[in-house]
Amino acid sequence: MKLLSIIRGDKGFTLVELAIVLVIIGMLIGVGTGMMGPLVKASKYNETKETVNAALSGMIGFGTTSNRIPSTTEFPSTVRTPRDSWNNSLYYIPDANLVNTTAGGICGRKTTNISIVLCPDPGCTTPTSTIPNIAFAVISGAGNFNIQTGNTGGSVRVYNPDLPGIDNYAGDMTRLETYDDIVKWMTLDELRIRSGCIGAQLKIINNELPSGTSGNAYSASVFPDGGAAYTAGGKYRWCVQGSLPAGLSLSPNTTSVNCSGLGEGSWGQSDTLALSGTPTSSGSFNLSIFARDNNDSGGSNDNMAQKSLVITVNP
Repeated sequence: MKLLSIIRGDKGFTLVELAIVLVIIGMLIGVGTGMMGPLVKASKYNETKETVNAALSGMIGFGTTSNRIPSTTEFPSTVRTPRDSWNNSLYYIPDANLVNTTAGGICGRKTTNISIVLCPDPGCTTPTSTIPNIAFAVISGAGNFNIQTGNTGGSVRVYNPDLPGIDNYAGDMTRLETYDDIVKWMTLDELRIRSGCIGAQLKIINNELPSGTSGNAYSASVFPDGGAAYTAGGKYRWCVQGSLPAGLSLSPNTTSVNCSGLGEGSWGQSDTLALSGTPTSSGSFNLSIFARDNNDSGGSNDNMAQKSLVITVNP
C-alpha cells in the first residue's frame, strides 16, 4: 500500500522529515506575518510622503494662477488628495496675509508671520534652527492617527522623528507619544520663484519724468506697482530726496536728506506721487524718489522702492 510505503520510508518522506518540513513552513509563515505589519506601515508612510509632496505642487499651481495661496476651506479641493494613507485629513497651515491679494499676495509680500522651529527635545528649549517667512505647511498625523505639530503664535514646532512624549496640537486628541508626523513646508522666497514672480516686490514703474518749460504749468505723476498696499488713506507712502525746481511742489509733500532712515509715520501717503506747479527757473534737477508699502503693519520691515529721476526745465 502507498500509505504504508510512505510511513516506512519507501520512496517518500519519513514522518520525521515531514514534520521538519511542516516546522520550516510554519516558521516562514510566522516570519512573513511578522514582517507584514512593518511593511504595510512603511508603504503607507511612503505613500503619504508622496501625497504631502503632491499637495505642495498643487499649492504652487494655485499660486501661479491666483497670486495667493488657498484658504483652509479651499485647500481640500486644491490638492490632489486631501487625506493621507490612513484616511485622515491633512492639516494645512497657511500664512493669513498670503491668502488674499489685497495684502500683497505672493508676489507683493516680503515676509510672513509663520516660522518653522526644528526641535531636538520635547520642550524645544534648544532649537536646532528656526526658518522664518514660511508661506504654508502641510502635515499628516501618520500612523499614530495623532497630529502632533501645531501652530502657536506663528511658531510651528517640528520635532526629530521618533522623539517620545510629543503632542503640540490641540485640534484632535491630546496624547503624548512618539513623534511620527510627516511635515512639509515652503518659504515665501521659494514660492515666489516657483509661482513666477519677477523682480522686486515693490517697484516704481516710471523710467523718466516729462520735461517742462520755465513759466509754463507742469504736471507729472510717479506710479508704484506691487507690494502690500494700505487698505485706506492711500495705498503707498512717499518720500523724495533732492531739490525740486522753484515753483513746483509735491503731493504728498514729504522730503528728506535720508528717506530710508525717516520713520514710516513721517512719510506722506497716497496712491501716487504728484508733481505740479509752474517752474520759474530752467535746469536739470535730480530727484531720488522712494515708495514704501504696508508689508509690516506693526514694524518697519516694509518693501521699499527707489528710483532716480530727472526733471529737465527748458528756458
